[in-house]
Amino acid sequence: MLSFKTLKKLLRPVAALLILCILTGCGKAQVVLTTGFEKDEIFVVGSERCTLPELSIYLTNIQKTYENVYGEEIWDVEENGMTLEESVKNIALAQLAQVKTMYLLALDRGLSLSGAEADKVKIAASEYYSSLTDYEKEFFGADEELIRNMYLEMALAKMAYEDIIADISPEISDDEARFVKVRIIYMRTSYKNGDSFISYADSDRQRVYETLQNIRTGILNGSLDFETEAAKYNEATESVITFGKGTMDAAVEEAAFSLASDEVSGIVETADGLYLMQCISTLDRDQTDANKILITDRLRDEEFEKIYNEYLENLVRNLNTELWKTVNLSYDEQVKTCSFFETYEKYLGTVTVDG
Repeated sequence: MLSFKTLKKLLRPVAALLILCILTGCGKAQVVLTTGFEKDEIFVVGSERCTLPELSIYLTNIQKTYENVYGEEIWDVEENGMTLEESVKNIALAQLAQVKTMYLLALDRGLSLSGAEADKVKIAASEYYSSLTDYEKEFFGADEELIRNMYLEMALAKMAYEDIIADISPEISDDEARFVKVRIIYMRTSYKNGDSFISYADSDRQRVYETLQNIRTGILNGSLDFETEAAKYNEATESVITFGKGTMDAAVEEAAFSLASDEVSGIVETADGLYLMQCISTLDRDQTDANKILITDRLRDEEFEKIYNEYLENLVRNLNTELWKTVNLSYDEQVKTCSFFETYEKYLGTVTVDG
């Protein structure tokens, strides 16, 4: 059976469709519990209200998408007292709250859809609503106008994010994003005992050190070949690794990034073992360029998170706890819809800010 952690990872593509999980703002909102809701209102954020039909559409489409791939038994998985069903419920609630928050932010920033994009909202809503059976329409208590409004809010939420990050185009240097490729010989100086590691005795650690030192001497004088010795002694999974800054042990990283091409390092000590390295490439071009994109995305996300959280702090968020307690996944065999997010992506996945 699939593990709980694996299943949570599987949810990420669905979350990505929901405006890319609204990126780093996920789950940061504090919800104020209160009363005074209208019928079927599940929560209020600022002036935006979310109804039970909206939540049901979100939740059911997430549910059915994964049941179609993994079967209904996935909802029985549990870890740390929380079932996957509870996790998915929380994801759906959080995503709707974030979309509505971003929709309000879009309006405050004066954003709106073009005529062509507004037409796409109508077409997408019509297509999805038409895909529902009469039974499903009654089950959700939804009409085409509700679907259209949901797609409109999702599109404007995405537009707000793109508007925030539009001017963030930092120049990332090769050195900042650099990935190096090295050969390694790693030898352990500790062993695992249950969940902890026990260091070798000093004499055993010295033996490992001397073995690596002799290998290094032989490589430097030409009597030994690094790759051949790695095949004999390396205790790591791979003997050739590529990595960037901040991803390895600090001592390993410092030594690797100071090497010239083909240069052999000294013996590098870490808490659990010793390394000997030989530089293959001081700059892996493809990995470095890819890392520049990741760094730029991270900086954009950080800026978005700052603005999003500042905006969120000024909004009142109220959750209808009594109604929320009644929300569950649907096991009604007549409810099969799973194309809500797919239809959104088909027509509105490329909505962008002009200019």
